[in-house]
Amino acid sequence: MSLAKTTIKYVRSLHQKKFRQNYNKFIVEGDKLVRESLFQRQFPLEALFATEAWLLDNASILPKDATKIEQVSGADLERMSQLSTPNEALAVLEQKNHEADPVLLKSDQSLFLDKIMDPGNFGTMLRIADWFGIRQVFYSPDCVEPYNFKVVQASMGAIFRVRFVEMDLAVLHEKFPEVHLTGTDMEGESVYSFEPKAGGITVIGSEHHGIRAEYRSLVNNFVSIPRFPGSGSESLNAAVATGIICAFLRKVDGEKHR
Repeated sequence: MSLAKTTIKYVRSLHQKKFRQNYNKFIVEGDKLVRESLFQRQFPLEALFATEAWLLDNASILPKDATKIEQVSGADLERMSQLSTPNEALAVLEQKNHEADPVLLKSDQSLFLDKIMDPGNFGTMLRIADWFGIRQVFYSPDCVEPYNFKVVQASMGAIFRVRFVEMDLAVLHEKFPEVHLTGTDMEGESVYSFEPKAGGITVIGSEHHGIRAEYRSLVNNFVSIPRFPGSGSESLNAAVATGIICAFLRKVDGEKHR
């Protein structure tokens, strides 16, 4: 039996930011991400649409409330999907407004993303934070929306494990003035000699504009990734730079866990 047209229309509406915000919902697609969303249970499930085979294979993790589960055909999934090749499952989840965790701020590393507009970069940065055990990522209000489908897909499940908090850096600094702020800048101290604090926030600017001027005035120190002599590249991709910076933020802990 095919899904009602109204249901398909509703799910498809969540492809657009304005409807995600209106309904406070978002979509995850594909076997891995849907399974992880059910396992992690970080975001309440509104509805699960999946093929008969997928539901049978994943019976052990399905929600107890059967009214939230809808067995669908591949054709119906294709009508709702944002993937070029629709997978076996799609879930509609409720959004969550994360709050800053003061304990994490003072005891561990956090990131702040300044005007990261590319959804692939944003999602990859969440994935990088997850890889390095950085549990809290702040982002400026003019960043790409974290529930954007491409952000969710690029995060590869990190969106279920990393706390992401929308907040202006000036507001964050006003609330937690004692937290050390390190900025990324081509003229900063080399990461090879950089000694990270036990807790603090590293501010990552966009690859086109860097950290905005009003945020730079709040930063305590700057760190850079030196360009190797002979390189013709003008800059690094923001997500690539974040990965390198995070590796140095964790260099002491990394030595402990060899």
